[in-house]
Amino acid sequence: MSGIGSTRTEWSRWAGVALTALLAVLAFTVQWGVVTAKLDHVEKRLDELIVEARALRTEYQAIERRVSFLEGRQNGRTPP
Repeated sequence: MSGIGSTRTEWSRWAGVALTALLAVLAFTVQWGVVTAKLDHVEKRLDELIVEARALRTEYQAIERRVSFLEGRQNGRTPP
């Protein structure tokens, strides 16, 4: 009789280890998915910021050209 009880105890011990390992793998997988989703969101936002920065740079250059033109007129020079 003592052999059966120790077998069950050992089996339940290994089942507990296996269940813990399975839960750890599951938690790791879920966490990996969360991190990946957040990184995708960050990547999209960075792409948007790059596009906005390029648009602002183009607008800034256009304003510089206008100011340069107006400064030339104010100083009595004719624009080219």
